[in-house]
Amino acid sequence: MTIHCLDVVDIAHYYAKYPFAQTVLKLPLRLSYGNLCRQLTKQGFSKAHSLLDYGCANGMFVQYLRQKGFANCHGYDPYAPKEGFGDRATLQRGPFDYILLQDVIEHVEDPKALLCELDALLAPGGHILIGTPNAANIDLTQPNVSDYYNPVHVPYHLHLYTRKSIESLGCHQGWEPVDFFDQPYHDTRWFGTNSRAWNEYQRLFDGTINVIFEPIKLWKALTSYKFMFYAIFGYWLSFKTEMAIAFRKTGGDTNVT
Repeated sequence: MTIHCLDVVDIAHYYAKYPFAQTVLKLPLRLSYGNLCRQLTKQGFSKAHSLLDYGCANGMFVQYLRQKGFANCHGYDPYAPKEGFGDRATLQRGPFDYILLQDVIEHVEDPKALLCELDALLAPGGHILIGTPNAANIDLTQPNVSDYYNPVHVPYHLHLYTRKSIESLGCHQGWEPVDFFDQPYHDTRWFGTNSRAWNEYQRLFDGTINVIFEPIKLWKALTSYKFMFYAIFGYWLSFKTEMAIAFRKTGGDTNVT
């Protein structure tokens, strides 16, 4: 049930103008990051631990955590500027107690090589949280529906996995699956801050994901009955096209640094 892109493109070319890299830390994103932070703290993550956000884009989640008092948090992204989050020297701060791999594994051609690299950066007893689309819940018979084509996201996403396949990749590294989240971290109960509402908002304009990162045209959204419905009830009507799996690396208790 996994889904794979037929062609491998030059991702660096597309990332040069990736819209998410231009966004800033505003209230809707803070609400979503609150969910992501709770997924980590459920695994024991605290202000005493170190964390690496691998594939952090422009580092907004790292910024969010630092503002919350999680001082020992670091970000790295191979497509970020070398003088910023693209500095590989950041990886030398490891091993890390926690690693976040959010919306990354679907972008790489060789997931086993990536996870092997991260295993070397993860402290014994540490945790890694992998968030990615869930291929099992993506309906490819409806390619014109943004609820499904957003998680497919051609050409950025090369491989889309199921829970079973991600757990298999993790177990191959000797990691133990310890938790599963079946809903996107950016689905919140707050008005308008959920995937169904964002997808409906997207359909009101040009249909591309770029409109989510542009100034919000609230006046048009509020005239749409469907948007208003999903803005209120979308959290409970999620298609659950994304998931997150937490793993624990064997070999000891989580290090406190």
